[in-house]
Amino acid sequence: MKTNRFGRVRDSQRSKVYAAEKVLGHHTLGTQYTTVDDCYDYLMSVINRKTFQRWFPSTFQALQPHTGMVLNIFGTGRDGIVHVDRGLKIRPGQGARNAFASFDDGETITLPLWARNEPVMLHELCHLIVRHDYRPRYGSGSPKPAAHGWEFCHVYLKVVGNVMGPEARELLKASLKEHRVKFNKPRKKRVYTEDELQILRARMAVARAAKKGYQQ
Repeated sequence: MKTNRFGRVRDSQRSKVYAAEKVLGHHTLGTQYTTVDDCYDYLMSVINRKTFQRWFPSTFQALQPHTGMVLNIFGTGRDGIVHVDRGLKIRPGQGARNAFASFDDGETITLPLWARNEPVMLHELCHLIVRHDYRPRYGSGSPKPAAHGWEFCHVYLKVVGNVMGPEARELLKASLKEHRVKFNKPRKKRVYTEDELQILRARMAVARAAKKGYQQ
């Protein structure tokens, strides 16, 4: 499993995911929004769904508006602690070419004007879900999931189906398969004991001998 310098699994599916999700027609399928406030209201309506709360409880808690405390390195505030507003933030992305999710200043999704539609916003929301509800499962010593790995694609399909409907989900699923994108947890490779390996070797030897005799 190859990782980058940040300890994250290499994002080998990125271009394939981008190609596959075009089937949703970012500018034609789903509602197009104009203002940042409208985008925020839309995403919060998704986050506040009963299904979302049940499926992704950690993300639901992290994206709710609340006041958090952080240590201020400049020492201002009582005992160097300052209170900051937490929860989902939407930035307009003026001058940005791409939409993206970031975590440096809270849970933030940056949305240029072209990206303010359902498929793109759900895509970026799924990055936050993987961070809060999938990444902790790996433990502190394990590599972080790839940005567009099977975990992300699994969540993306689930969210698209719940929000945009089953037809959109099946459309996306078929496209992911067509582009050979993995969206399910890989099966663990079976580890054979030495006795099992000896049995397999013996069977292979018998099969080779039988094949050789048939050819003669």
